[in-house]
Amino acid sequence: MHRLPSRPPHPGHTPAERRALDAIGCSDTLPAMHPKVRRNLLDAGLIEQTGTTARRDALGPYEVPQYEMPIPVHMQWCSAVAAADDEMAEFTATDPISA
Repeated sequence: MHRLPSRPPHPGHTPAERRALDAIGCSDTLPAMHPKVRRNLLDAGLIEQTGTTARRDALGPYEVPQYEMPIPVHMQWCSAVAAADDEMAEFTATDPISA
């Protein structure tokens, strides 16, 4: 059986954390995430609050926190995503259905 080469681990531990980190890694500073996911990522040092964005609705103005990844985390995330993209490219290149 063909064994895939090892790839860098994704910094997110759960699917919800991976989705949030993928959004932040792609420049979404206001990703939708559960407060527990936000707390886990902040406590682990995987994201940091970098400011706020002012919003307004029918009840008046409010501020929404913005988040970014520290550079070492972003580098790890990029490596993990690039490895996954390479694996998918290799898979789809040999898949007769996608050809």
